[in-house]
Amino acid sequence: MRLLVIFSLFIFSKGLSARNPGIRLQITQKWINIVNNVAADLVSKNVKTMKITTQTGSGINVNYELNNIKIGRFQLGKTSISRYSGNSLRWTAEGINLDIDGLFQYKYSRFFEKYSDKGSFTVNFSTMSFKIIIQLGTDSKGKPTVRASQCFPSSGPIKYVFHGGKDWIIKLFAENAIQAIHLQIQKNFCGIFKVLVEKNAQSIISNVKVQIPVGNSMIVDYRLISSPSVSTNYLEVYFKGSVLWRNSQSEAPYSAPSFPYNYYTTKMAYVAVSDYVFNTMLYQAYRHNMIGMNITSTNIGYRKSMLNTTCSDNCIGKLIPQISKSFPNCSVELHIKSTKQPITNIGSIVSVTAEGNISVYVREMDNSLHYLFRVSAVGGSKVIPRLNNGILYGQLARSEIQINVTDSVVGAIDEKALKFLEDDILTPYLTPMVSGLCKRGFPLPIMDNFQFVQPELKLKKNAILIETNLKYIPRSGKSTVLRFLPKEEI
Repeated sequence: MRLLVIFSLFIFSKGLSARNPGIRLQITQKWINIVNNVAADLVSKNVKTMKITTQTGSGINVNYELNNIKIGRFQLGKTSISRYSGNSLRWTAEGINLDIDGLFQYKYSRFFEKYSDKGSFTVNFSTMSFKIIIQLGTDSKGKPTVRASQCFPSSGPIKYVFHGGKDWIIKLFAENAIQAIHLQIQKNFCGIFKVLVEKNAQSIISNVKVQIPVGNSMIVDYRLISSPSVSTNYLEVYFKGSVLWRNSQSEAPYSAPSFPYNYYTTKMAYVAVSDYVFNTMLYQAYRHNMIGMNITSTNIGYRKSMLNTTCSDNCIGKLIPQISKSFPNCSVELHIKSTKQPITNIGSIVSVTAEGNISVYVREMDNSLHYLFRVSAVGGSKVIPRLNNGILYGQLARSEIQINVTDSVVGAIDEKALKFLEDDILTPYLTPMVSGLCKRGFPLPIMDNFQFVQPELKLKKNAILIETNLKYIPRSGKSTVLRFLPKEEI
């Protein structure tokens, strides 16, 4: 790969052993509250279609049946999602009121007394509440998981009225029949919550991509390094964020630095991207000899005449006359190779530094190549980060190269010739190519159908902090946990 990789692979181009994550996602209570509202909406919709099976049984001298049981009035009450433990959440629904209606019939027989009758009944379950424990984890592939580990129902007073029949016979079975319905309703509620978490919610978070290609040779490892954690202010997810070589996938020999603490909670989510992510990319590129290029008259475009050894205007042969004398009417080539892994630093600015050698050759008409001299090069670029549709981009602010002669077989090299190499050949050739790579972007590990809304970027020590609200747009024709959420509410 070309030398521009030295200055631009880190610029946002597209094993769970890391001590610190490369990317940290923090979800605030503001987003959790929206998820809570959506969950409450879904629970209400499912409860209204809840099926309650026919209840049959027997009491003292009586057999009964309660059938055609339907949900009447339903009020969910107050709901909330809060921290339960370091790796779990608690979803609470309080003040639930539920009315059901149904039909009954019974047959009573004692000695020679026989009665049968039928009628209707109504039941009010007041001040019911549920607490659901949602366990957060990670699977064998490093993807997040959620499951409803426990469901705790409780109820207040139960009121019921039977219309028709003999009161003294109804009293023989009513309490047991209503309690059976009560237990079924509690079981059904817990079942609704479990489906909501383990099917709907899990289907969404399973869309997290744990491996994203970067070019043709590398991938970003976005596996979770641990189960998501729950603190007072955040639900936090830690992604490895290491770039690997696609075929060998060996780790970079260093760990990610610690993230600076985030005190902000006004947005729905905060994404911190460590410079570790970009440095592991540069490590892989350097280790696999991708950082290097040749500048010749065939790839320098309209500036190719500047590499001539003979000219009437301005070329390298005029500035280094000994080359023109020994190799007239030839062309010079620059062979560039990195001598050290480039390093990305994020602080008050985003910058990268690199070191390499530039070996200068002359190619004669017979295609033979002759070594002339070598210079050491130190390069640096400064980039302004940008974000669009979940892709982290860079805008090139400045790029510099400094070179010094370290070896020569053609004698002393004039400083004007070195300045010519820097200003008229290297910089004009590399800068637009680096700027072009900035526009490719580095993909972040967001779930399908989520969008950043009004994101803001801040530079912290060793990290880029993205502050953003979130928007969920369901796929057309697909049912998901958020399908009832109006877009404008997010």
